[in-house]
Parts: sequence; structure tokens; C-alpha cells
Amino acid sequence: MIQKITPILTILLGAAIYAFGLTYFVVPNHLFEGGATGITLITFYLFQIPVSLMNLLINIPLFIVAWKIFGARYLYSSILGTIALSAWLALFERFPLQIDLQGDLLITALIAGMLMGIGLGIIFNAGGTTGGTDILARILNKYTHISMGKLLFILDFCILMLILLIFKDLRLVTYTLLFTFIVSRVIDLIGEGGYAGKAFIIITKLPDELAKQINDDLGRGVTFIHGQGYYSEEDLKIIYCIVGRNEIVKMKEMIHRIDPQAFITIAEAHEILGEGFTFEKEEG
Repeated sequence: MIQKITPILTILLGAAIYAFGLTYFVVPNHLFEGGATGITLITFYLFQIPVSLMNLLINIPLFIVAWKIFGARYLYSSILGTIALSAWLALFERFPLQIDLQGDLLITALIAGMLMGIGLGIIFNAGGTTGGTDILARILNKYTHISMGKLLFILDFCILMLILLIFKDLRLVTYTLLFTFIVSRVIDLIGEGGYAGKAFIIITKLPDELAKQINDDLGRGVTFIHGQGYYSEEDLKIIYCIVGRNEIVKMKEMIHRIDPQAFITIAEAHEILGEGFTFEKEEG
């Protein structure tokens, strides 16, 4: 029972945070957004149609089309996210709140980006969406086979160009791009989880000595991957190790100290689950 309720409550929480950022930071400062939210803001600035109402009006026809194409099961979380967002927007619209940032659009963009990014990240992590261009991109993807990422970019770009043509304010569009970038980065950080780090792949002449040092000094586990050099045809013990972001410099210094000629590849480890990261190492 709790497992079924938790995603619903999580989507409601994410929608509340997103709606708060939109109502009290984006709208009062005449910033914009990509996607369906961008359309709702255009209609609000031009015709004073409430954002909460327009959000529903845009999504209802999209839901009907998507329902026929994909079936009801796909839409449950999107419908919940959309209705929750409109409900929170309607609530916040009834309670005006003056947050005086002295017209500083940079600070406004930063705060709005963080709040809306956190809200969307929470919704996405719970398996929900806020409808809009997500659904439209899904429909177009089915018939054009263009990737979802490209379709979302194209749709957002078209809406931002429409905003620029209507309002002719490059300055506000520039700040909008900044806060949209912050939103996307915050969503990525939440999606990756709190345990992001770096993956080290090390080819060295002293694999056992280096592995022991990593284990003793950093307390990180090491995996040996057996490989072979193409030119030398020598068998190699390649070290694979994940470290936290705060251990990267120490790791590089350690490798250089033990084997200055070691070949190192460092890659992003977007989310790390398991012993030493998401739960403590068992005591032997």
C-alpha cells in the first residue's frame, strides 16, 4: 500500500515545488520557458489567461490523442502530474506573494532554475511527467523516428523563437535560456542521485602495488580486468576503480607517485549504488 502511495505523494510534492518557482519567480519577472509552459506564459502575458487553466487546456487534447495511440496505462502518471501542477498553480495564484529581489534577473533565474529543476527532478524520479511537449514529442517520435531528445530540443527552440518574435526582448530570452539550462542541470543531478563520482581505468606496470595503495589509503575496492596489449602482446592487469568526487585529486596523485607512466582513463560515473557508496562496508 505504501509503495503505491509514495510515488503519488512524490509527484504531488514535485508539482508543488515547480508551481511555486513558476508562480512566484518566473511570472512576476516576465521570464519564459520552453515547452508547453512557454505557451501558457505567452497567453498569460498577452491575454491574462491563468497559467493553471491554460496548462489544462493545452494538455487535454494531447492526452486524448496519446490515449488513442499509446493506451491508458502510459498516461496515468502524466495525467496525475499535469492535474497536480494545475491545482498547485491555481492555489498559488489565489495567494499573491511578493518576493523582492530588487529586479535582479540573474538571481531570479538562478532561484527559479533551482526550484523548478528540483520539482521536475522529483516528478521524473517518481515516474511522472507534467505532460505538454513530453507527450507531443512521444507522439512525433512514433511516426518520425527522430529521437526524443532532438524532438524536445526542436519544440523548445521553436517556442523560444516564437517568444522572441512576439515580445522582441532578447534580454529576457537570454535569462530564460540561463534558467532553462539550470533546470536541466538540476534535473540531471537529481536523476543521477547523490552518489555520483568518477570511474578510473588504469593500465600500469605495477597493478598489485597500486591496487593495494588504493585499498589502504582510500578504502576503495579495486577490480582487475584482464587484457592484452596489441603491439606488445603482453598480458595486462587493468585496474578498474570508482571513487567519490572529493577523492579524484588524491587518486591521481597516488597513481603518479607509484607509476608516473601509467595510462589513465577517467569517466563519469553518473550514479553509484552498492558497498562503500549507498551502504557501509560490512565488518569482517
